Amino acid sequence: MENIFNKYLERTELNTFDLKVFEPSFVPSRMPHREKEMTLIADNFAKIFIGASPKNEIIYGKSGTGKTAVIKFLGRELKEISHGKKNVEFIYLNCQVKDNAYSVIESIGNAVKGEQIPFTGWSMDKVYTTARNNIDRWNGSIIVVLDEIDRFVIKNGDDLLYQIMLMNSELQNSSITIVGITNDLKFSEFLDPRVKSRLNEEKIVFTPYSSDDITDILNDRLKLANVSNFVTEGAVRLISTLASQENGDARKAIELMKTSIQLAISNNDNTVEERHVFIAKNKLEYDAVAETLKTLPLQTKVLVLSIALLKESGIAQASTGDVFDAYRNLASSAGIPILTPRRITDMLSDLDMLGIISAKVKSMGRYGRTKIIELSINSSETKKIILEDENLSKLKNYNYAKQAKLIF
Repeated sequence: MENIFNKYLERTELNTFDLKVFEPSFVPSRMPHREKEMTLIADNFAKIFIGASPKNEIIYGKSGTGKTAVIKFLGRELKEISHGKKNVEFIYLNCQVKDNAYSVIESIGNAVKGEQIPFTGWSMDKVYTTARNNIDRWNGSIIVVLDEIDRFVIKNGDDLLYQIMLMNSELQNSSITIVGITNDLKFSEFLDPRVKSRLNEEKIVFTPYSSDDITDILNDRLKLANVSNFVTEGAVRLISTLASQENGDARKAIELMKTSIQLAISNNDNTVEERHVFIAKNKLEYDAVAETLKTLPLQTKVLVLSIALLKESGIAQASTGDVFDAYRNLASSAGIPILTPRRITDMLSDLDMLGIISAKVKSMGRYGRTKIIELSINSSETKKIILEDENLSKLKNYNYAKQAKLIF
């Protein structure tokens, strides 16, 4: 039997491809269409070289507008130029990973030479004092980037920001600058007045990329990956257009390009064309929905499954009463506790925000108002994914057609 990998080895041009440049972690050496924003941030960071402290900054912008890539690029450049000249430390922290005050202060304190702070086990007072002493003895400038800062504040409050700024005010020989990255344009409005006053931040807004901007970004990545001749101009333009329609998200455009290239290679095709892009787009959308469905709580999975069954039984637009009846039947069959209608209403609102369902209020005249629930994704694929959960094994042989009739 012929080795399954032969088709890849026989195509010698694939050896020259470098698809790592399409990975989310890749930071390019050029940032097209972000020159203005980079200059503003760089001018602020450059204060380090004249003996001053940079101002705190909050960087706003929708997903995929280059906020994280730009700040990582500038951090890399700053550390490179300051090496051997100034003590400069650039610390990037994603607040979905470093999601509590202990882990953030520990990361800052351990970024410089000094007493090592354990990742757990100390009191916050000891962590704070040790971090402050380490930083002050180090005698330099620290820039702390808190990506997804809004998520941290929603979960923990804004005490961490106050603690870092308090620490900065206590330092004699060093300084700390906070750079927050957020999608929420109203983020600073929800901060405590004392925190907001101390923060005294510069605001920088990253506007969405246009279709032409994204075309330039993609062409840059194609050159870096050595695949320019493998991708047609039509495919690049299509991806740029699709991305510009989704709030100018360059990250999604890059991911779509990577998936399209991989699809063409897998099919042993000579070029990436528009048809590959459409197939790749459907695949990515399915993967995103599948991942969301797989991570839903058990009760929410049962609720989504009940809406999918209603749709398949001919009720694409169901009332909340219909949905609750269908959910109650399924929950009973699965042997799990039945939640109250109030809790189901809350779960429906959450699913609406996730885009899994559409929940619209409809006036019934003198009979009041009701919510109309409609599944926003493919019902058969939804069933398939949800029933992969072993906790719902009792529903695998569920007679959908028969039960749907019993419900109504």
